[in-house]
Amino acid sequence: MSLPRVCFVVCCLLALSLCSGAYAAPAGDNNIEAFRPLTPVMPVEDIRPGMKGRALTVVKGRDIVSFPVTVVSVLPTDESPGNLILIKVSGPLIEKTGGIAAGMSGSPVYIGGKLAGAIGYGWNFSEHDLGLVTPIEEMALALDWPDRLPVLPREPMNLEPLDSRDVTGFEDVAEMAAPMVISGCSERAAESIEQTMGRDIMSLPGNVSGKELPVEYDAVLEPGEAVSVLLAWGDVSLAATGTLTATGEDGRFLAFAHPFIDRGAVAYPLARSWVHDVVPSMRSPFKLGTPVSIVGIVTQDRPQAIGGITGTFAPVVDLSLVLKDVDSGKEEHRRFHVVYDPFLITEILPELLTGLVDMTWARKGQGTARVSLFVEGGSFVEGWERTNMFFSDEDIAKTIVGDCADLVRVISLNPFKEINPLGIHVELEITSEPRVLLIEDIKVPEEDLAVGESFDVTVTLHPYREKPQQKTFELTVPEGASGMCEVVVRGGGIEEPGQDTLAQGWRTIQSLDELLTEISSMETNDEVIVEIRSDAFLEQDIPPMPGDENEQKLQSEIRKDKMEKGHLRSFRSNYYVDGLLRRMLSVEGQ
Repeated sequence: MSLPRVCFVVCCLLALSLCSGAYAAPAGDNNIEAFRPLTPVMPVEDIRPGMKGRALTVVKGRDIVSFPVTVVSVLPTDESPGNLILIKVSGPLIEKTGGIAAGMSGSPVYIGGKLAGAIGYGWNFSEHDLGLVTPIEEMALALDWPDRLPVLPREPMNLEPLDSRDVTGFEDVAEMAAPMVISGCSERAAESIEQTMGRDIMSLPGNVSGKELPVEYDAVLEPGEAVSVLLAWGDVSLAATGTLTATGEDGRFLAFAHPFIDRGAVAYPLARSWVHDVVPSMRSPFKLGTPVSIVGIVTQDRPQAIGGITGTFAPVVDLSLVLKDVDSGKEEHRRFHVVYDPFLITEILPELLTGLVDMTWARKGQGTARVSLFVEGGSFVEGWERTNMFFSDEDIAKTIVGDCADLVRVISLNPFKEINPLGIHVELEITSEPRVLLIEDIKVPEEDLAVGESFDVTVTLHPYREKPQQKTFELTVPEGASGMCEVVVRGGGIEEPGQDTLAQGWRTIQSLDELLTEISSMETNDEVIVEIRSDAFLEQDIPPMPGDENEQKLQSEIRKDKMEKGHLRSFRSNYYVDGLLRRMLSVEGQ
C-alpha cells in the first residue's frame, strides 16, 4: 500500500487557479488576409468525376515523390469541411506502400497543374486505395482565425484529445495521420497519454529524436514534404508526422488536411521530418518519421487543417531531471522541452515525467525518494523551490510525479502572473529501500503545568528495521489553556490543518507571492510535527465571524504564530515520517 498524502490546501489553491481562468496567450492581429498559395488552385465546384491528377508525398527520407489520383466523386458533408473529394490512388508507389498511408495526410493533390486540396481521410481495414481530399479553399479556412502569437524575440527560447469528426454517410473513416510517436518514456506512460489524448501513440524504446533539434531560421518548405508537429522534444519526444500541403508568400503554410488535436489557436513547433519507411498494417499502413529540425510554428489547429508560419518560433517549457540512484551510486541527467500550453501540460506532463523516471531509474516499484522541484522563468526571476520526501510500497514514480504535477498545475495556471518562458527542474534522490521513520512513543510531564510554562516532549522515533532513537522538543502552554490539553506528535501532512479561511470565504489569495507562501507553508512528509492543543487554543484556528476583531489568518500565518509562541515545533528528518500519537496533560486553571 502506498502512502500518498493529499493536503486540503492544495485543493483550495487548485480551485482558486482553475476558477480564475488563468492562461491567456498574447493575441495577434485579428485582421487576417486570405491565405494565397504560391501555386494556382482549382475550386471544388470545378472538380468532376473522372478527372486525373497527382499527389505529392514522402515515403523514404526527404525525397518528394508523386503518385496518380483519379476523382471518383465530390461529397457534401454536414460539418466542416463542407465538401470532400473522393479519390482513387494507383501506381507502383501505392502498390509498394499498400495504399494511402497514415502520415500522407496533407499530401497535396494537383489536377491540371492546379492545387485541388490535400489527402485528409481514408478507411481502416480496407484496400486503402480510396481516400478523401479536403479542398484547398476549405483548408484555408483554418487560417481565417486570429492567432495567439507569442511575444518573443526571433531567437527561440533555449533555457539550461478530442474525438475525430464523423463525415456524414461514412463509417470507419479515419484521419490519415501517422500515430504520434513517443520515445524516452516507458510503455505505461505512452498508454496513459494515448488514453488522455484520444490519439494512437506508438512507443519506441530509447530516444530516437536526439537530445536537441536545430533551428532553421529561414527555412523554405516545399509542398509534399514531411513535417512533424511537436509536443515534446529532447530526451523525451512526442510528435506526429504528416505532410505539408501549401505555402504562401508571407511564410504561412497549411498541412495535414485535418486537425492535429483540435485545440484551435495554438503555438506548437513545426519541424521537418525524416521518414524512415512506410510500415505495412492491415488497419492502415503508416509512415514512421523523426523530426530533424524546427522550422516554424503551428498557430491554428482546426477541423479543416493545421496552419502557421515559418521563421517564427514557439515559446517552450524547459524541463530537466537529475536522478541520483542511492543504491547504485549513479547520477543521470535528462532534459526535454514541451509546448507552452499550460492546460495541455497539466494533462501530459505527469505521464511524461513518470515515463522518464521509469526509463532513467530502470525499474518500477517500491521505494523512497527525496524530491526537489524548482520553478523559474520570465518575470519569475528568483524562482521558487520546494523539497519533499515520498515513500510507496507499490509505485514510487507515480507517487512523486503526482505531487510535482499538482504543484506545477497551481503555478502554471495561477491567475496573477504569466510565467513565460517557464522552466521546471526536478532533482530526485531515490532508493528502493523503505526509508520510513515511525513515531513509536511520546512522553509528556505527569505534573500539572501553568499557562505560559515551557515543558519537554520526548519522542521515540523508530527507523525501518533500525534501532529506535529519541528526540526532545520544547513546547509552551498557550494562553487561555485550562484543564486537559493534548500533545499531538505526527508525521508531516497527517491531519494537516486545512485552509478553512479560504474554504469558508473569509479571505482570498491576492498575489502570486501569497500563493507561493501558502504552498511553501504546507507540511512535508519528512517532518516530525509536535504541538500542544487546548479547546481555547483550537478556537484560534476557526475563521472569525463578521465583526470579530481577530485577524482572519491563512495557514501560513497560523503556523508562523504557533511557532513563534512555542505551541508548535517541527523537525525535518531524512526519512518519510509515519504515524500519529496523542497524550493528555493537565494545565492549572487561571
